[in-house]
Amino acid sequence: MTLRARLTMLTAAAVALAIIAAAAVAWLLVRSSMMDEVDEELLARSQQVDRIAAAARVPGGGSQPELQLVEMVQADPVGVQVIDANGSTYQVTFEPLTSALEGAQLPEPGPPGQPQLQTLRLSGESYRVLTHSAADGHSVLRLFQPLNTVEATLDSVAWSLTGTALAGIALAAVLGWMVSRTALRPVERLVSATEQVAATQDLSHRIDVEAGLKDEISRLGASVNQMLAALERARGEQRELVENASHELRTPLAVLRNDLGLLTKSEEDPQRGLSRQDRAELMQDLDAQLVALTEEVSGIITLAKGDQHDEPSQQTEVSELISRAVQRSKRVNPLVAVEVHAEPCTTVVHPAALERAVANLVRNALQVSSPNSIVTVRRIQQEQEVAVVVEDNGPGLQEDEIPRLFTRFFRGSAARQRHGSGLGLAIVAQAAALHGGSAEAANRADGGSRFTLRWPRR
Repeated sequence: MTLRARLTMLTAAAVALAIIAAAAVAWLLVRSSMMDEVDEELLARSQQVDRIAAAARVPGGGSQPELQLVEMVQADPVGVQVIDANGSTYQVTFEPLTSALEGAQLPEPGPPGQPQLQTLRLSGESYRVLTHSAADGHSVLRLFQPLNTVEATLDSVAWSLTGTALAGIALAAVLGWMVSRTALRPVERLVSATEQVAATQDLSHRIDVEAGLKDEISRLGASVNQMLAALERARGEQRELVENASHELRTPLAVLRNDLGLLTKSEEDPQRGLSRQDRAELMQDLDAQLVALTEEVSGIITLAKGDQHDEPSQQTEVSELISRAVQRSKRVNPLVAVEVHAEPCTTVVHPAALERAVANLVRNALQVSSPNSIVTVRRIQQEQEVAVVVEDNGPGLQEDEIPRLFTRFFRGSAARQRHGSGLGLAIVAQAAALHGGSAEAANRADGGSRFTLRWPRR
């Protein structure tokens, strides 16, 4: 069943229940009002119980008592029964009440001055019966008000309310269908747009959302547009990563293939083979290319994972982490000294990701530094923030290149003469984002560059 059908049925059912409840309450109110009116008339007549009882005992018989009784209860079809102290019964009734009273079990009277009202079913007819004791405590008056007029009126009201309810339910179903159609039209556009994206794989498609609307459907459409934009951006980054990675891997693979080809030919033709020195140089070149290829693949894998790290965050001593990162990076340029200024500081981080980022900053600084110079690594601690600052005495940075330094595969003009793929600083930026922080680059006033990795302290 479609959502529109379910919404229409729910709307119609809710309105139907409301109409049925209202009709039932209206019928009960009409019935209560009519019965109250009948009771008030009977109670008003019961005030004349002494006169009615006296009229019923007029000597001489004949129709005189009946005439007086009829005048006292007016011309309404009300049956009257008077029982005196001797047990004699005087009554003015009508068919079918006269026949129904023969042998009928009638309610007993209550204390004098306290009339009782009951509804009885006599010979298939309903009567409202008032039983009242006279003031002398010896006579009993019973008034029988037939309810056939009341029941006929109530039946007519019930049929009218039933017809109104059925018409209201039908109208509610039509209105529910129209409302659901109007309300679900934005949902249909949303479903159509998502189905188009699923069929065409075109993540550039967007859903038309009216500006300024704050309802749930508009918010859902805006959220889907944001999701599509994020997916499109992620796909673009993935495509760019694959293209750049294939380009960067092509060079070391070509060198490895060439070197291995030379070694193979030398083994096949020893007369024209390589000398021992050439072989040693070739093996060194193979080792360097393998190291470069390993670092390249490791960097690509790190970037491809993005925010999906299996490593949990944990309490870590940052100064020890910096020392490990410096030790693993020193071999890049042993002629450059590295000074570390870091007091003990414990905070919650992803240790492996942060250590890799600091090692990349130190490695870059060592690569651009001249022999016998100094690279400084400082850990700055503030109340709400922790930062690692790496400074070098190299040639500095081009101002127009600083905004792009942390993008993937970007290599500045000074770095193009060295081996590298441009992934190191991108990994630093990724680690900063993982910790909710940032990575910055700037030139030093006295020469060289400064790289800062900061994150909030937890």
